[in-house]
Order: sequence, then C-alpha cells, then structure tokens
Amino acid sequence: MHSQDEAQVGQYQFSAGGDRWRWSDGMFEIHGMEAGEVVPTRDLFLRHVRPDHRDRVAAALDACERDGTPLGEHYVLVDLAGEERTVTLSGGREDTADGPTVSGFLVDVSVSQRVAVADAVNVQLHQALESHAVIDQAKGVLMLVYGIDGDAAFELLRWSSQQRNVRLLALAERLVAAVESAGGLAPTSRAKLDELFFQSLGEEASAVPATSPAQGLIVSSRVVGGVPVVAARGPVDLATAGVLSAAIAAASGAARQAGRLVVDLREATHVGSAGVSVLASLDRRSRTQGTRLRVLVGPDSALLLAAGHGLEVAVVDPAGTVGALS
Repeated sequence: MHSQDEAQVGQYQFSAGGDRWRWSDGMFEIHGMEAGEVVPTRDLFLRHVRPDHRDRVAAALDACERDGTPLGEHYVLVDLAGEERTVTLSGGREDTADGPTVSGFLVDVSVSQRVAVADAVNVQLHQALESHAVIDQAKGVLMLVYGIDGDAAFELLRWSSQQRNVRLLALAERLVAAVESAGGLAPTSRAKLDELFFQSLGEEASAVPATSPAQGLIVSSRVVGGVPVVAARGPVDLATAGVLSAAIAAASGAARQAGRLVVDLREATHVGSAGVSVLASLDRRSRTQGTRLRVLVGPDSALLLAAGHGLEVAVVDPAGTVGALS
C-alpha cells in the first residue's frame, strides 16, 4: 500500500482492437479494488470515468489505438466506493510482432492536488491574518488619536481609501509605518496616556476617570444672496473631513445653479491636511461643473490652507474684513 503523501501509479496494456486489458496492482488499487478482483476491460475502465469526462477519455483512447496519437488526459475517476479521484492517463501505441499494443500509466494525483490546495489556502490564510493585524494596528492608532470605537476607525480607513484610491491594506501599512517612524506620541500625550494606563491597572474600574468625548464637527448650511454657504465649527481633520465632504456634496445642486459655493471655516478650531485634501478634491470637481468654490478662514488657519492646490481662500479678520489669500 502507498502512504497518504505518495502518488499512486498504475500500469495498463491492451491490444489494439481487443477488449481485454492487463492491469498492474496499482491500477486495481486506484480503482478501489483488490488485485485480480475483476477482469479489466475497456468498458470497465470507462465506467469508472466520471460521466462528464467519459466521452473525452474514450475519444483519446480511440485516437491512440487507431492513429497512434499519444495519450495525455487529465480527468476524474470514480472508484468502486464512489469516491472521486483526480488522475492523469498517459500512454502510446507500439507496433509489436503480435500487432499494435497500447500501454501506459495512470497516476492518481489527488493527494498532491489536495496538498497543493491546502498549501495555497494556508498561504492565503497567513496573508489574511497578517493583513488583519496591520489593519487592526491602523485602527488602534485612529481609535487612540480621535477617541472613536473600532467600527468608526475602520469606516474612517475605508473612506480614506476610497478618497485617495489606495487599497485599504496599503493605506494601513503606510499609516503604521509613519507612526513608527515618527517615534510615537508627543511627550504631553505620552504623559497623559501613562496616567490613564496606570490608573486602569487599579482594581476598581471607577479608578479610571471618565473622559469627555472628543469634540466633533458641527456643520450647517444656509443660502446667502442665492449662494449656498456651508459652515463648519470644530476640528476639520481625518475623523471629521467626511462629514464636511458630505455637507458640501449635498449643497452641490444649489451651487451649480448659483455658480458659486462658499465654505465658511472661520469657526473651525483646526484644519488638518485631511480637510485641505477634501477641499482641494471638491474644488477640482466643482470647477468641472462650472462652479467656483470659495473658502473663508480665520487668520490662524490661512497658512495651512495655502497648501491647498489652487483653492480660492479669503481671510476674514475679527473685524469682518475680507482679504484674498496670496
């Protein structure tokens, strides 16, 4: 008997024009039979070929027997117990003194095929686990920085991936690598995390003080003189840029009619790179629709927004004076 890791090989031979075959012990074994249990014939052989493969294998046998065409067929064999095996049939015709004879080998490749499939699955599973780990690390970064839960962090990654047309895994890898190269949090943030961490080691859950949720972004829309105005109060960063983007998109219909759209960020407490990126993207989209996008900012955020590519930015000072950003 063969070990489970070893391919089974059988040898056959029959005379052209004759029905009787000669089988090696391996041929019987592949068919799930004891050696000599039955008289091997062409009909018996073909009955153990799965029906949807039978005509193809029979035609190949005929061509080899009649024309000497070399045999080389890959098919599914159904053994005596009804189990399917993937096999390869090879052979050729030889002219002998007793007449043309066809002989060759039948190889059961089921085991090697299963091993190959299992290896491929294991590789894919390993890659999936590694991908999952990196994405979880990126989620953890966003959860810590923005004070959001895991689901919100994943949605933030997914949204960012779609915005920049970057695969989610690639984005997560870049974020984790950037955080590692930056050396972690700033000293003040690390000190605060140290305090929270050691407080959480206490026996009582109440030992960890309740923290107020991170301030979110409040967005409002209005129409002034026929021009839609979207105003934002709070931080415009990676965690909130999608909210601002959705509000601007909702006002796009009125903006196309007016030919203008104003985004008022004077009450924005912070405008990060993510906010600038969203505004720049919306500005390019608006221009293709014949709409001008104008951004109102306070003096403190003007320098950061200047990095926005081609944005029309107006600085509004506390007295209400408006000036164009050069």
